[in-house]
Amino acid sequence: MSGASGPAPAGVLGGAACPDVTCRARPDVPVSYPHDELDPATVHGLVARASDPKRERWLQQVRRTGACRHPVRLRGVVLHGDEPVYSTVDEPDGALMVRCGNRREACCPSCAHEYRGDMWQLVYAGMAGGRKGVPEQVAEHPQVFASLTAPSFGPVHSRPDDGRPCRCGKRHDTDDPALGEAIDPATYDYEGAALWNWHAPALWNRFIIELVRVLAAKAGLSEREWRQHVRVAFAKVAEFQARGLVHFHAIVRLDGAEDRATAPGVTISPEELCAAIRDAAASAHLDGDAGDDELVELRFGEQLHTRVLAGAQDGRELSPGQVAAYVAKYSCKASHEQITSRDTDPDRWRNRGVPEQLVQMAAAALRLSARSGLRGLGRWVHMLGFRGHFVTKSRGYSTTLGKLRAARAAYRSQQDKPPDYAEVDDDSTEVLSVWQYIGSGYLNPGDVLLAAGVEASLRAAREAMLDLRCGPP
Repeated sequence: MSGASGPAPAGVLGGAACPDVTCRARPDVPVSYPHDELDPATVHGLVARASDPKRERWLQQVRRTGACRHPVRLRGVVLHGDEPVYSTVDEPDGALMVRCGNRREACCPSCAHEYRGDMWQLVYAGMAGGRKGVPEQVAEHPQVFASLTAPSFGPVHSRPDDGRPCRCGKRHDTDDPALGEAIDPATYDYEGAALWNWHAPALWNRFIIELVRVLAAKAGLSEREWRQHVRVAFAKVAEFQARGLVHFHAIVRLDGAEDRATAPGVTISPEELCAAIRDAAASAHLDGDAGDDELVELRFGEQLHTRVLAGAQDGRELSPGQVAAYVAKYSCKASHEQITSRDTDPDRWRNRGVPEQLVQMAAAALRLSARSGLRGLGRWVHMLGFRGHFVTKSRGYSTTLGKLRAARAAYRSQQDKPPDYAEVDDDSTEVLSVWQYIGSGYLNPGDVLLAAGVEASLRAAREAMLDLRCGPP
């Protein structure tokens, strides 16, 4: 059996080979079937599962994955020394289902919910402290929530906050599909916008470097002296605007240079940090590769918003829970789910309902990928050229997603142990896990329908818990 050794997937509870066929739930269509229009394949799948003596175990696996839309099916065995302690032979369909792990809400709401919860915990711990291994003292450090935007590459349809009409002369509704579209597509710089997305992660790094320089200059110190007293910690999330450009929402915090539990060695108020962020964003720039030995100067846009998170003098503080929920929400979104790097035909994108602005952005990224020096851009067409991680953080800002997932896996593993389980004290015995990928998705439309019912019940339970919750999770 081919496979890799490692720990058993979280949720293992202790036949025949499972065919490599799948029935995937489409991410752009709600998983629901009118009861009077069930097709024969769905009815056959429902009957087969209902008559399966292992149906309860199958439903248990579905619940353990959170009713994942595209569960990964594995075949494998866990050995403790030479003795097998778990095998998928006795599992329904001879396979163990685990989460797909897709963070995008439109692809898998269940896995996105779990990822969003992890992100909430990560961001909240970095702001409030006192949990997940983050010292509680960080809550007293200067913290600012900042939003940095992309510059303009041409006028687009919008809804100004002050109630003025759009530059086209109309007042658009909030759900107007024209929002974000170029007013004059013939003059809009789509290639410039795609290049900005491509170099946005590097421009963010330049901003952090410039922020240290600005803060050091305001304190009358050199950059090297400043770094001996203060460390800049941050967590940020990238959000796609309707016009197809990313902008960054970031929590910026100042800690002591040696220990995040200590206050910065240089006194800086949150208002001064806001001013420094504005100055750094205005001066940060990058000469990016435009392909064919050409360069393009890249900067952030003029729109910049900063809000104090702790110690505000005007009393207008944002709570850690609010900011964490805001960042977590955008961590599960993408550009558009119907644009893929495998499909390079703009007409097919249009036929799938992709807005014209995003079609033009993706087409511009395709054109740019033909230039020397930008060959790799073709792999990121589905992201309109953006190649960075949606959520990033500095090393000492908070805990890590890996630690959060490990803690959850350990908790679930403990739950799975039977009441009479006896711990083995002999650490010298080798534990070997061998797993083989079979496929992903459910085996037939009937299973998809049953999983959709489980997903609905789990969602209703989560909503009921939210109504009862009186504090942070």
